[in-house]
Amino acid sequence: MPADAPLRLKGNFFADPEFFRTDVTKGVTRTPTGTRICTLPSDFLLGLRDAVIYECGRSYRPVMKAAGKRWGLQFAKRLERELTAFYQSPFRDLPPGLVRTCLAEAFNAHGYGRLTLEPLAEDAEFTVAEVRDPVMPSIVREAERPVDLLTAGMLGSVLTQLSGKQLECVQTECPSMGAECSRFIIGSTARITEIEEWLGELEQMPAHEAIVRQLTRTQPAPRPA
Repeated sequence: MPADAPLRLKGNFFADPEFFRTDVTKGVTRTPTGTRICTLPSDFLLGLRDAVIYECGRSYRPVMKAAGKRWGLQFAKRLERELTAFYQSPFRDLPPGLVRTCLAEAFNAHGYGRLTLEPLAEDAEFTVAEVRDPVMPSIVREAERPVDLLTAGMLGSVLTQLSGKQLECVQTECPSMGAECSRFIIGSTARITEIEEWLGELEQMPAHEAIVRQLTRTQPAPRPA
């Protein structure tokens, strides 16, 4: 951002008690920018998952993730418009730390869970996302594989839109499997796709640390100068 155009910090855009404003006469809820909001009950989400499993069988996982990607793209575009208007500054000029904070606040405000994003200690090209109180694991109590496919697709799509780089996301831990929170790794499409294919060949889901070791061990060798 140019030095002669300091950013005016205005606090938490999503902290307004009336952020979601409902017109009871019309039965419509909107954000301060006028975007209509739809509330999805747990039964609807569980029914959606069951219907996709019934229709797609073993292919349901990429289908659910694709739905999350489309959802995430629209969410990211809306977030970009809202933050640009709120801070009166082009979204691309906002400090990365502020963008991450606003993204976490947006997740929490919309009921998606409490999000944190940190670079992967072993390789800063990857990002680790943790979501506490995630939606899908709260209604799918037990599973042999992670169930936060919508969120995985959403995170990959959101960070692709916000960063301008093509990114993918894979879930590595899930409360439905006994973890404390949902954990994800976001990185380049090629690398995350390789990891997803590797996971698909295993009978049991490995621990997060084992996935990280596989991810970093199989990094392509650097090209000679």
